[in-house]
Amino acid sequence: MTKLRVLTIVVVVLALVNIAALSALYFGRPGYGARHGGGGPKSVVIERLQLDAEQVKAYEILIAEHQEAVQRLDAELLAQRTALYQGLKTLNAVGRDSLLTAAANVERRIEATHLEHFTALRMICRPDQRTYYNALVDDLAALFRAPPPKRQ
Repeated sequence: MTKLRVLTIVVVVLALVNIAALSALYFGRPGYGARHGGGGPKSVVIERLQLDAEQVKAYEILIAEHQEAVQRLDAELLAQRTALYQGLKTLNAVGRDSLLTAAANVERRIEATHLEHFTALRMICRPDQRTYYNALVDDLAALFRAPPPKRQ
């Protein structure tokens, strides 16, 4: 074999190793399946709590109510943020503080809505499912974290 042939083989092998390593890093991330066709947090919650068909129906109603409440609050938060950033034109410090407080209050209400949702979910669980629920609570922050921003 010539040196050129050996060098070509080495380059191809290294390229394949790089592709395999990058694929393992990307597809092996925690939460990849849940966000990419694995059914999302809903299916994870149903599976981990071992909900029966009746409980799943009740949970789906809870989800719909929760999403509606959060969407209303998100719209309110967007309005607060818009007003806050429009205030940059006038540099009014007093108005800025009151708008920041209002936006923080909406954020607090969103978090309270999340807590109420999971408290209601606990009420759906049978006593034998409470240990599963407690284990799920330990993972809630990671399960419902925002997806990382897409790279461009």
